[in-house]
Amino acid sequence: HHPDLIMCLKLQGIGIGRLCEKCDGKCPICDSYIKPTKLVNICMDCNYGSSKEKCIICGEPGKSNAYYCKECVLLEKDRDGCPRILNIGSSRTDIFYDKKKFTFNG
Repeated sequence: HHPDLIMCLKLQGIGIGRLCEKCDGKCPICDSYIKPTKLVNICMDCNYGSSKEKCIICGEPGKSNAYYCKECVLLEKDRDGCPRILNIGSSRTDIFYDKKKFTFNG
């Protein structure tokens, strides 16, 4: 993933993670398409309201269930927490340019 994208990592609940057509078959942790093994569970906050049926990687409308790949299951990365991507990187960028816009040169 990109360094400015942060995963939720809260305690996983009973909600099932979804993926859009573009991200279908991709492991949410390592982006691998090989051997999808274990169904992805997401936390209650990420499974609430309008974000319930959205892709856990990009936020588009979800079409299929998300699965961890076999390697992430063997390395127990599936137990780290909710794998939903929180895109706070773009908001940090917007804050930086808003602050820069109000500084005066002179």
